[in-house]
Amino acid sequence: MSTENIKEIINQYFDNELTKSEEVILFTQLSQDENAREYFKEMNLLKTVVDESLEEYPQKLDDKIYAKLKTEPNITTQNKSYKIVYNFIGLALGLILLALTLFFYNESLQYKNKLELTYQQVYHQNQMIQVLFNTLPQAEVRGSLENTIIVTPQM
Repeated sequence: MSTENIKEIINQYFDNELTKSEEVILFTQLSQDENAREYFKEMNLLKTVVDESLEEYPQKLDDKIYAKLKTEPNITTQNKSYKIVYNFIGLALGLILLALTLFFYNESLQYKNKLELTYQQVYHQNQMIQVLFNTLPQAEVRGSLENTIIVTPQM
């Protein structure tokens, strides 16, 4: 058995999850493995320290808590009209925010549509400019050695 398996079985032992037959196997393995024995001792020490450190909950404290609960006045006897007013105010604010959200969402959709239309118009105008550039007559450029340039259109 591997050390990890033995440690798992030891943990189950201290959690009271082992059967009697598994306990026999555990103690057999403990007699053969020194590391497992050390781990068992550490876990046993941990369990005893935890058991010793546990204190019982005092009954007097329970009695004080129960007595305090009985003597407190009922808080729900306050005027409930304030709560109703606050609820209506909250509901009204929520509805106003919802209406504003829907309005601004609708406006943003309209601006988006206008922007897309503008992009299409710019694209169409760009295409027209390209067509106009392509329909212009070609120009013939002649130069001479005296650094004069003569440009004549060919029509």
